[in-house]
Amino acid sequence: MTRPTQTTRTEETSGTVPETDSDSFAIVKNAGSSYFSAVDPADREEIARLGDGSYPHTAVFHPDGRHAILLYISSSHLEVVDLERLETVQRIDDLGVATVGSALTRDGKRLFVGTAAELPDDPEPGVVALRVVGADGDEGDAGDSSIRLERIGTQPIGRCAGMCIGPNGLVYVADKKAGELVALSPTAELSELERYHVGSEPHDIYPVPGTDLIAVNNAGESFTTFVDAAEGAVRGAAPTGENPHGITFADGPGGKRAYVPARDDERVAAIDIGAVTAGDDDPTTFVDVETTTGFAATAADDRYVLVDSYDEPRVTIVDAETLSVAGHVTVDGEPLHLVVGDDGSECYVGNMDRPSVTVLDLEPLRADRPDEVTVVDRIDGLGEMPSGIFQP
Repeated sequence: MTRPTQTTRTEETSGTVPETDSDSFAIVKNAGSSYFSAVDPADREEIARLGDGSYPHTAVFHPDGRHAILLYISSSHLEVVDLERLETVQRIDDLGVATVGSALTRDGKRLFVGTAAELPDDPEPGVVALRVVGADGDEGDAGDSSIRLERIGTQPIGRCAGMCIGPNGLVYVADKKAGELVALSPTAELSELERYHVGSEPHDIYPVPGTDLIAVNNAGESFTTFVDAAEGAVRGAAPTGENPHGITFADGPGGKRAYVPARDDERVAAIDIGAVTAGDDDPTTFVDVETTTGFAATAADDRYVLVDSYDEPRVTIVDAETLSVAGHVTVDGEPLHLVVGDDGSECYVGNMDRPSVTVLDLEPLRADRPDEVTVVDRIDGLGEMPSGIFQP
């Protein structure tokens, strides 16, 4: 496969840029380098290097299927990438300091970015609102169909952490210092609508699929709080391991659950969502995986849960029916962050120690043979700490 080189542009460029099928690759953040990698999982290779900045953080995909938005924490900027050309079409730097969170509306017409330090026009941290020009398919400023972003408003709310668009369309932001979840209007005004006390140092927030709930991991506590966006109330809190981070949801054996890793605990929390909403005082079952963890993913129609490790060179396979460890797969290095491919046949595992993504064969899980899951390949030659994998 031809490797397109990284290109950054602010207006139409001349020359030929190789096009690629945007469904055939993933974007990997190289936390210790200055760029993201576009990776072809099938060909097991890096096909482009995207962006230029300090501390690559996250990639958000626009619903038009053609664009991604790359966010950097330390250089506090974002870049809009054309996925067909694999090139940057816009860079925005005036976002404030320490851009740690982002949320894109479902129609792709508004992007919101949260800061951990001052805003571009205010000494306090908060949220920046941006309008997406060309989201309706009209031509942008470059004379083509590329989208462009325009900053349209800011709102100081406190030190931001995780962000999401709730099931009701509102913007939800974790105010880490205040220990609150803040609901904002998805508009230029970013009107503050409600605050919910959720626990010390709320960090990650996630809409619970198929419900009106928003899950909030409290890094300074050992529980996850669930806020009902429809009722505008806290529905309950479920115990987790110490310093919960990351979460995945499943509709497998035992009903709908949230699986929450913990950075300072060797247990993964399996939270019964129905028990939380029913007011059960004990909705959590703990699974001892004998290592601290950061992220989880589900496989084989939610029959199994995979978790990474901060302390061991392995991925742990958890049986969702028995809530017990079903096996381990050695991947070497320091595995951090893992995602399962769209067809469920492979899992891609990042690494904090090696410039590679490990590929696991998950087909044995379909036949309930977790002991046969193996490493089948590695995608080498990436940047330092390729620890976040994002798929269109």
